[in-house]
Amino acid sequence: MSNPESFLKRIEQLYSTLKPRPEKFSESVYPKEEVARDLTMLSTYQQSPEYQRGEERSDSVLLEKTFIHLSEVDDWFQEEDRFGDDENEDYESIVAIPSSEVDDTFGHIDVIGTIRNADTDYERMHFAIDLTYNTDSEKLRKKFSWLHLHGLKDNAPKGVSEFGDIITDRGFDGRQHKRTRPLRNIFRRGLKVPGFASAKYYEDTNNTWDPAHDKGRIDVMPRLVVGYSPELAEILAQGPPDESIARKYGMGEYEKRMNDFNTAKTRAKWCALNECAEQASAIHFMIDNLPESKTESMDKDELESARKQAAAMDKYFSGALEQARKKAVEDPQEQEAMDYAERDEVRNEIQLRTGFTFIDPYLKKKESVSSSQPGGSDEQKIA
Repeated sequence: MSNPESFLKRIEQLYSTLKPRPEKFSESVYPKEEVARDLTMLSTYQQSPEYQRGEERSDSVLLEKTFIHLSEVDDWFQEEDRFGDDENEDYESIVAIPSSEVDDTFGHIDVIGTIRNADTDYERMHFAIDLTYNTDSEKLRKKFSWLHLHGLKDNAPKGVSEFGDIITDRGFDGRQHKRTRPLRNIFRRGLKVPGFASAKYYEDTNNTWDPAHDKGRIDVMPRLVVGYSPELAEILAQGPPDESIARKYGMGEYEKRMNDFNTAKTRAKWCALNECAEQASAIHFMIDNLPESKTESMDKDELESARKQAAAMDKYFSGALEQARKKAVEDPQEQEAMDYAERDEVRNEIQLRTGFTFIDPYLKKKESVSSSQPGGSDEQKIA
């Protein structure tokens, strides 16, 4: 390999060209005053003590870059096996692009994926990914608790950003600091349940001539938390070794590093497969079992869209996991990675939080309704 360039550098260059820039939406999509307010919010937040103390911020960017690259190139979701022979001209393989800084910061999404295949009835559908390697239970709880919100209601205060306002108070160092404060939920639209997200500054920078969605807002899409251990994240961020490693340290070291990288890739894939399938299924369960007290105040079209997307994502990710398991039967490396995913600390925390957030509250509701039916059996109560 002549004049080798690091894996991370290559991904970084691609990533920078794909990340939407909110200032490019001024006038063409949103009034310039509105975009300016959002960017002021972003700038203020990035200068706040909370942002400066962020432990995961810089390293999580590495996860975004590697996820976007590997989920497509390494076919993490088994599209080649499942849809490779699909002759329908509307079929499109998965595309993942980074979110804008505004949507990343205030919408809590790192990546937006788009799929179009038999599982979606050839309709383009989007999903949001929030990447992490954090095992802290409280921080993961917050990741799962973000509610779906977007835009402003008519009764919202005039002249504010939909993402909040700016206040001045005294920081830990005793000095006056500006910081951001989220706008109250009563002033914002949305389903206001976890498991879904909205993106305000979406632009299909990967395909400008036939964009997956109009430039601007994606009102509602499922939101999945994906992660794996810090050790895997670090290996993936370093990328595969180049030939200079062999020249400097010998072929033995080169082969060891290449094996470590390939193992990390496969393990990360299995973590993502399990997490996406489990959450998509759980979100599908939740949205289909919301009590009337929640749904009666929701926009009916938005709720119907969420239900449709949740069902399609459940089918897509569950099918991907099932196909991967079939292939793993005759592949020792895949079996090892599949077994690893069962014990990865981040994956296990995500699995635990998935049940707490999307299953437990609504399973109890379903059991209660079933038990009130005449002749309801124990089996029916938990179906």
